[in-house]
Amino acid sequence: MVWTTDLGIGYHQQDTDYYCGAAVAQMILDSIGAGLLDQNTLYASNHSHNTQPGWSTDPDGLHYTLNDLKPASFGNYFVTYRSDSEIEGSQKIVYTLWHYGVSTGTLVLGCGHWIAVRGVSTDVEPAPGSTYSINGFWVNNPWPYVPLGGTPPPPPPPPHSGSDGCGGGGDRGVANEYAAYTSMWRDTYFTGCDVWGVGHNQYVSVCDPEPPRLGTLRVKHSRQPGAEDEFLQPEEAVRLAYRGVEEHGLSRNEAFARALEGASALDPLLVQRLDLPDTFYYLVPLDRGGSVTSLLSVDGLHGEFRGGNVVNRPLGELFFSRESALERALREPVDFGPEFGKVRIRRNAYCLYPLLVWRPCQESRSPYYPFHMLTVGGRQLYIGYDGTIYPALHPLTPGG
Repeated sequence: MVWTTDLGIGYHQQDTDYYCGAAVAQMILDSIGAGLLDQNTLYASNHSHNTQPGWSTDPDGLHYTLNDLKPASFGNYFVTYRSDSEIEGSQKIVYTLWHYGVSTGTLVLGCGHWIAVRGVSTDVEPAPGSTYSINGFWVNNPWPYVPLGGTPPPPPPPPHSGSDGCGGGGDRGVANEYAAYTSMWRDTYFTGCDVWGVGHNQYVSVCDPEPPRLGTLRVKHSRQPGAEDEFLQPEEAVRLAYRGVEEHGLSRNEAFARALEGASALDPLLVQRLDLPDTFYYLVPLDRGGSVTSLLSVDGLHGEFRGGNVVNRPLGELFFSRESALERALREPVDFGPEFGKVRIRRNAYCLYPLLVWRPCQESRSPYYPFHMLTVGGRQLYIGYDGTIYPALHPLTPGG
């Protein structure tokens, strides 16, 4: 049995590399009747009310903006909620969605990024007196638009509206993403961080002011048995991805149902996490008529379903192929910065890693958008899903 609430709030890109807090404020405020407020205004409000130095948007800044700009017709208010426990932090999000009917602004990827959590799937309704398990969360994951190849510079965002390009996801962020609780949500997104210098990680959302009054949360793991010293076979990854779709009820979600209809699986792509030891996952693209409509994800060793996303604007080539990535790297000198300058990559003087790679970074805020990795001498460079070449992957900045 699956119980789901998905508020389906409108998605919008973040308009600059550090406006994720402004984008989340824009999405939440629009969903409660404030209209589409300008992200420059929202960022200025967030940033000027931060209490922590060095942040683009900290929790107190986002909390202030949501309360200050909420419409008079919205009779509730928001608080900054922080917990020492991931389970308590996740329960608070569930309660806000179940009781309050409003998305949360939640801090993920350490302290590095804000997302809007707009829905949750549980095995039974999480009402008082029940014992329930979280299957996963529906999220809007914003990032800025980067054009193919990174050149020319990104154009200014269009005026935000309900139907403009910045609401489409794809190369402007992930507009419809489902993060399975035990594998993607806990291991990748909701990992906690020390915002206020208390000496340990806390789990932070801007959300419902009331203490959660729910049933008892039972954490249910779905790791599959198998030989952990070998990768899953690609055909097994596809089978487990489809099984996860059914077990998590994704085919009953309107956006996913459209993406799944008439689509078939392409060859899975194996990705290695650079920030976690011995961690791998498959991406399973679904294709309809030569265009990718969705990506599903399973653990590369254990087969645990990790979730999926919908590509709102179907793409003919979702990722640069290894061959295309290599040709782009060889085409012209790569700028490694003042220390090394521009360096030409010589044929037969490099090593192209056999797997895609990913870690949370300024260049990618989603594990659905990994990189090819090329080693040249003692240095690495990375080629993104769109062909952009990065001589380094930079840590996320707080609240950016």
